[in-house]
Amino acid sequence: MRKYVLAIIGLVLLCLVAALGTASGSASTFTVNTTDDTDDLTCDTSHCSLREAINAANSSPGSTIEFNIPLTDTGYQVSGITGTWTISLTSSLPTLTGGGTIISGTTQPEGNPHGPEIEISGADMGSGACLRIESAGNVIHGLVINRCPDDGITIVGASATTNTVSGNYIGTDASGSSDLVGNGTIGVEIREGAQGNVVGGDTPEERNVISKNGQYGVSINGSMSNTVSANYIGTDVTGALPGLGNGLDGVIIYGGAQHNTVGGDTEEERNIISDNGMDGVRIEGSSTTSNTISGNFIGTVVSGTQGLGNTNDGVRISAGARNNTVGGATEGKRNVIAANRMGVNIVGSDTMSNTVSGNYIGTDASGSSDLGNVYNGVEIGSNAQNNTVGGQTALEGNVISGNGRTGVHIGGAGTDGNTVSLNYIGTDETGTQALGNGWDGISIEDGPQNNTIGPDNLIALNSSDGVEVRGTGTLTNTITRNSIHSNVLLGIENVNGGNAELTPPAISVASCAAITGTALPSATVEIFTGPDQEGKTYLATASADGAGQWSVVGPFTIDVYVSATATDGSGNTSEFSAEVGTCHQSFLPLTVKNY
Repeated sequence: MRKYVLAIIGLVLLCLVAALGTASGSASTFTVNTTDDTDDLTCDTSHCSLREAINAANSSPGSTIEFNIPLTDTGYQVSGITGTWTISLTSSLPTLTGGGTIISGTTQPEGNPHGPEIEISGADMGSGACLRIESAGNVIHGLVINRCPDDGITIVGASATTNTVSGNYIGTDASGSSDLVGNGTIGVEIREGAQGNVVGGDTPEERNVISKNGQYGVSINGSMSNTVSANYIGTDVTGALPGLGNGLDGVIIYGGAQHNTVGGDTEEERNIISDNGMDGVRIEGSSTTSNTISGNFIGTVVSGTQGLGNTNDGVRISAGARNNTVGGATEGKRNVIAANRMGVNIVGSDTMSNTVSGNYIGTDASGSSDLGNVYNGVEIGSNAQNNTVGGQTALEGNVISGNGRTGVHIGGAGTDGNTVSLNYIGTDETGTQALGNGWDGISIEDGPQNNTIGPDNLIALNSSDGVEVRGTGTLTNTITRNSIHSNVLLGIENVNGGNAELTPPAISVASCAAITGTALPSATVEIFTGPDQEGKTYLATASADGAGQWSVVGPFTIDVYVSATATDGSGNTSEFSAEVGTCHQSFLPLTVKNY
């Protein structure tokens, strides 16, 4: 993507400036040549610690910090993961304040076949983050950062813009696979107005492994326009090994954070966000708006073919977060969200106007095999309103299949005005193969009102009802122009007062020329092909007159069954009517003459 091309160009320019810095006096290159953590206020060829190099770079903006530590250094690892050097900090490193500083662990001569050569350990620190950034345009690349009491890296304040954190192992050991060395709180924290920062990139070399941190892998708090892409968050360096999840969420976005992106629209930008202790991604808070989660595998291994679920939800949007997007209208923006407790959970008062579109929820990356979330594919509850699952174009539709309970569950009084449209619920991505959800395709229960199911959902092959509407307060929920068929029980079931248990229409005549019947006066009647008291193909809509009479004019196909639903003026939709066969082909009697 263009933003990463610009970032690479910027990095090259910074490197050129650093190379020329000694002559110009505007920037310098400082070479770390020891793992000790002392500071004698100079950085020279006889002794330059990382602490000294950062202090020197702060006085010379645009500088580069390189590494060339000898094998004889006491921090060189002669056992375990050889080919690495460990810098054991006694306190937080100096805050990066000068701006434009590049710290590149990849400059250390090659030694570690598993990843970075330079390990920064906070095991001897009493408190604090290992590295803090309060300036713009810095690059932290090719380091192992672990055992920090608080954050691995903190990016903080309105001046902390356009920084890049790439190619690091944050929370693991230098092999990228040990679960014993995580940072105390957060792998990478972005807060207090920091903007335009990038965690990761769009190449394998820019990928961070951010795992086994005590709380969150990445936290974005009250900050805008930051990007988290191409990382493994909660897994090992292969993207497949369990046991390295961050303690709470893989990524959390909260505190009024806006316009942040997790993922992207290419395979190279995909994050693997799996095996974390709570949610894969959490978006939270009333001013937390317009964030995008796209193109990720959330709850699977890197291949997308096996589950590695997060303990709670794949994506959770809560506490009033608004106008956030999970997925998008292109294949590149599709998230695969599988093997979690819930796939996507949208919950809480004023959590509204969020969109879930174009995702595979409960399937593998091919959309054809079951990696179902344990409970529901999509949960909307606790007063969440006016959210959309699906959209208006084919690519905005989700595949929501193979989940342990219900495909889409809308629950609780006040959970109103949500729309579910253009999804495949219970089938594979072609709409032809069974991949049913364990309970209903869609259920609406315990008081939601004014929700709309349709148009153009395919709801088929689920283990209970296609759509269930349950409870005396569960009213005015409209089910319109969907394809509902081959579910184990009913296509639509209104139970315990759901949708006022509106009386279905009756089909009186189904001829080749017309279909006629009766319904509640002024009801809207939709006619479908059956059979089995379901509606596989939408045919037509009629309006019942004041006496409840309705009709539609054909011609209609020979030898099919038709059924119908009615929707009253308040928006309650009935169950399907009993099916009736249409016109039958008839033959004249055969007369045999003998001559």
